Amino acid sequence: MPMQPKVCTIIVNYNGAQDTIACLDSLSKITYTNHIAIVVDNASKETAQLKEYVEDKGFYFLELKDNRGFAAGNNAGIRYAIERFERIDYFLLLNNDTEVDPYFLEPLVEECERDEKVGACGSHINYYTKRNVTWFGGGDIKWLTGRVLHKTPSREEGKPSDENFLTGCVLLLPVSILDKVGFLNEEYFLYYEDAAYSIEIRKAGYRLRYVPKSLVYHKISATTGYQSPLSNYYGTRNNLLFMSIYAKKPVFFIFLLYFFMKNIVKYFWYIGKGKQFKRVSFAIKRAFYDFATTASGKREYPFM
Repeated sequence: MPMQPKVCTIIVNYNGAQDTIACLDSLSKITYTNHIAIVVDNASKETAQLKEYVEDKGFYFLELKDNRGFAAGNNAGIRYAIERFERIDYFLLLNNDTEVDPYFLEPLVEECERDEKVGACGSHINYYTKRNVTWFGGGDIKWLTGRVLHKTPSREEGKPSDENFLTGCVLLLPVSILDKVGFLNEEYFLYYEDAAYSIEIRKAGYRLRYVPKSLVYHKISATTGYQSPLSNYYGTRNNLLFMSIYAKKPVFFIFLLYFFMKNIVKYFWYIGKGKQFKRVSFAIKRAFYDFATTASGKREYPFM
């Protein structure tokens, strides 16, 4: 029998050791055999337990000196793997707050192997706490509102399909795509880097494929928190950055008007919720200011 293509999984961890360990535990039970995994730690406060677990499981641990964010963390893991291992056929980007089905990897690889114009494949993703409810079943971009859309068909209804967007939560990339598209854009730091990468892959003439036979469970915002200042800052600033780069000019101006009004309402809503939410309001205001002054990448503010 021919050898399976070699897959290297990259998992970025930041102060989420228990989630990462649970993810690795599920990954250690997969049926795909030609597989390695690298945990990239973004300068977490405590790493001893995680590092011990990773090495005991036969995986690899890359410890960064500072928190570089999702995009740069994945890029560091990819570069580490390229330097260390002779041959890798695919990179799998996998969120640390996921757990995988034992058979999730074969369908992704098979879909990529079927057509050389496939630039990335993504799994069907269900909620971790609602095991039969879809979180991601294909994706699109609504340009007038700047919304990155998750389609939510049930897994049974889903069929393999070409998509305009694949989430970075679970993303299989042929190693050759790095020569065509390059690495993830580190200006985003957190959020929208997967949308930008999806567009770059399609601009290079490759297809994005949703593969419902592949199943993953996601815990949702386990690291940043949905209403945290961190989440609101990067979500707001990077939405603006993404649209300014990729939307056509007339569409961008319509989006900008809509987005500004939406966030004015959001800003005062958080102000009205009380003192504990004022940091979120400040984060939104700062996001607009930083976009206007072209401040990108990692930013550190007291409200975060």
